[in-house]
Amino acid sequence: MSAEARGVSDVTSAEAWNELVTVGLLGTDRRATPELGPGPIADVVADALRPTPQGRLLAAVSAMVVARRCGARPLPSRPPLMPPPPDPRPMVPLAAAQRWREIVANWPVLEPEWLAVASAAGWRPSPDVLVAMLRRHRRSPHVGAAVVAFGGLLASWLIEHVPDLAPSDPRRTLGTTSDASVLPVPNEFEGLLDRADGALGDALVAGLGDGTFKWAHRTVLLNVIARLQARSLDSAIGALERARAGLSGVAALERAGAPLSLWESLIELGVVRRAMLVELEAP
Repeated sequence: MSAEARGVSDVTSAEAWNELVTVGLLGTDRRATPELGPGPIADVVADALRPTPQGRLLAAVSAMVVARRCGARPLPSRPPLMPPPPDPRPMVPLAAAQRWREIVANWPVLEPEWLAVASAAGWRPSPDVLVAMLRRHRRSPHVGAAVVAFGGLLASWLIEHVPDLAPSDPRRTLGTTSDASVLPVPNEFEGLLDRADGALGDALVAGLGDGTFKWAHRTVLLNVIARLQARSLDSAIGALERARAGLSGVAALERAGAPLSLWESLIELGVVRRAMLVELEAP
């Protein structure tokens, strides 16, 4: 039996809503706006004094929407979310966490070493850094598995609740040492990477100064700074800074084999890497 046949006083709110939806779909020119049963909703619609069928329909729908929302019952309460298991490792220092964000934005060549050194030093990531790392590497199985290992219990807890954060192949793992050794460098520097006598810094300055290396070599030269032994980093940065200081004049810049921006890029990467290693020293 339709609502009209039973009378408006017998119409429930659900049936009235269905009638309003039907009229809204068909249009008031094909079907009249239904009368609402006695009560406050009908009074509100009557007080609106809408002269047209379309106006009365909109007034009825608006009043019914408010009533339906006010009458909604809250869902049953859910049990509270269990926190992740405690991690006894100290949290990575704030400066190191901020450095990671700088590295991924400007010097991603250093990120594998940041991750490896932080893991080896016994740090645990801050939650915001861990979530950002999982999102960044969830499509990279090799690095993603290393991030999960670095995150420990918190990473497992996050992935359990947000499966999209899981790496595509979590079975793969990465050791605690940096994979910077895979970065290609010019052949003449391969034998100098492990020396601590400043030979590599001198070779860099010589190659940049005589034009052997130009802007096209920027990537492999940055790899040299990223692969250089930490004990040789200060001597290489010092050699580059001293040579760079001598390029302040216009004539000196014209004689320089490599553009000034290349010198500055190598120095900046060296300074950032040196600061990164200091910030990640074991607690």
